Amino acid sequence: MKPVAPSPKRRPDRADPVREAEDKLAAAEKKIKKLERELASRNEEIDLLKKAERFFQRKK
Repeated sequence: MKPVAPSPKRRPDRADPVREAEDKLAAAEKKIKKLERELASRNEEIDLLKKAERFFQRKK
């Protein structure tokens, strides 16, 4: 059996542009928060490593 094509008079449902923009914004905000947490974690690690380096330099 041959697949039936949709009627040319039927228009496909269009996505709401406002809804799409809100979804993209929410996803971007979520990604920003994740990256901010990662950055804070990396900064803490760097500070700890600097302190350890200074401590071990004094020990020599």
